[in-house]
This record gives sequence, C-alpha cells and structure tokens, in this order.
Amino acid sequence: MDGAGMGDDRRIMTIKWPEAWREILAWTGGGISILVLCLIATFPYGMLQARIVAELTRATGMDVRVTDWTVGLPPGLEWRDVTLSKPSWIPIQLATMQAKLGVTSMLSGTLGLDLVAKLTETASPTDLAKGTVTASSLSFDGPITIKGQLQHMDLSKLLRRYVTHGTLTGNFSHRVNSAQATLTAMKGEGTWTAEATDLVIDQIPLGNGRTLSLTFSQVIAGLTCRDLRCDVTQLKGDGIDGSFTGEGYLTLQQPIQQSHVNLTVTVVPGPGFASKAGTLGFPSPPPGTPMTVKIVGTLAQARIAL
Repeated sequence: MDGAGMGDDRRIMTIKWPEAWREILAWTGGGISILVLCLIATFPYGMLQARIVAELTRATGMDVRVTDWTVGLPPGLEWRDVTLSKPSWIPIQLATMQAKLGVTSMLSGTLGLDLVAKLTETASPTDLAKGTVTASSLSFDGPITIKGQLQHMDLSKLLRRYVTHGTLTGNFSHRVNSAQATLTAMKGEGTWTAEATDLVIDQIPLGNGRTLSLTFSQVIAGLTCRDLRCDVTQLKGDGIDGSFTGEGYLTLQQPIQQSHVNLTVTVVPGPGFASKAGTLGFPSPPPGTPMTVKIVGTLAQARIAL
C-alpha cells in the first residue's frame, strides 16, 4: 500500500463534552461573575476612602484635604486636588491620587490596593509615586506591607521650603505590624533606597540665625529598618560644593517627621563651599580638606553641629 493509501485510512478523534457539563461550566462562570459584580457594587468605598485619608493624616502628621473623590472602574477610588498641610510648612499639592482594588483580595477578605500619586496631571511617567498596599483586613488592624517606586519626582514641589531644584527616584518595601496609632504598631522591617540629582538645598540651619545653601549633582541614600530603628546603609553625594559620605541611624516616631536623626557626615569641601563659608562667618577649610559634622534633631528640625 502506498503512502497516499495509508493517509486515507487515518481517523481524527474528537472529544465532545456532554451537554450537562457545558451547562455546569456556564452556570459556574455566571455565578462567579455575579458574585464579583455584587462585591464591586456593595463594597464600602466611602469607609475605605475615609480610612485611607485618616491613615495618610496619621502617618504624615499633616492635615489632608481632598477637593473631590470618585469611584471608577476597574473598581477603585480617585482623589483630585489633594493638599497636605501643616502649620509653618508650605503645603504639598497633589494633582491626583488613585487606589485600585484587587478583586481577588476582596474575595479572600483581605485588602490589596494599587496606589498612584501624581504631582502634576500629565500622562508622562514622571512626578509620580506608585506602589501596592496589602493588608490582612479591610480595617488595617493586622500586618500591612507596602512596596513601590518614586519616579522622577520634582523635589521643589515636595519640599519647597528647603529644596529649590532636584529630581528624586527610589524604591521602597516595608512591613509594619498594624496601622494603629501606636509606636508598637509601627514596628516592622523594610528597605528604602533613593537617588536625587541636580539637587539644590536651601535654608540649612547652622544656628544663630545663619543658614547654608548647598548644590549637589547627585545624592544617594539607603536605609534598612527593623522595629523602630532605621540604619543608614548608604549615604553619599558630590557636586560643586564638595562631596560627602555619612553613617548613622533614625529612630522612628509618630508622626514620621518627629523621628529622631543621628548622623555623622564627613564632608570634603569643594570650591563652591569655600566661597560660601566666608560669608557665613566661619573659617573656610582649603578645598579637599575633610571635616566631620553631626546632624541631629528631628526630621522636621534637623540641625548641623560643626
């Protein structure tokens, strides 16, 4: 028998699902879809948005005001014109904040949020912070994990009193025991890394009413946190005013800007710093001569001890 004849004898087998199985699959898929739609429709968005705003207020120690908020699809919340303010501080303005809900988390009784905060209302992937928040309950009572990135954020919009120019990028991952307003609840662990470029820092307090301005082309920092202590794993910078390296730690407090700072920084002055030192009334070391300073106080009111 030739090849053509053998090909004619081949049989193609097909498997047909019984009609009953088709109906079962259809009803199962329809039931799951209805369940998801019911969860989305009945989810307590108002309670969630109030809790997120309250947690942001507690964590930052700032008054959080939202001009408008809406519910969107995929299921989530969107805030517009968000203002974070505090007496004697220049307010921080956010164009939008978005929080998208994880449907699979909702089905399991936990909370999963994809967060995006934008300083400006543009489509470009700059001036934004994004991350994910995972909580063991909708009430934020149990452990909470947050991971995310900072993408080319304009520091002059975030820290207008102290920074006149600079771009910030970074990554963070942190877990705390609970969102409750206690120091015990803040205990956890995490890592934070950040890089600032083209940075101009103003209003650095030196005491006796004197302030200093410094310019750096790059500053890199890293933290490793455990319980309430964050150790500085990396701190360095360089620019026209010189270069520096540092070590030390932060002790977390509530709210976060009251956390204590204890840093030892070795500075190698550059030509830019030498010209500023004379106008501030203290001796100007020759460029390239190292000197060590202490940075102590709180994040809100850190000071330099020469």
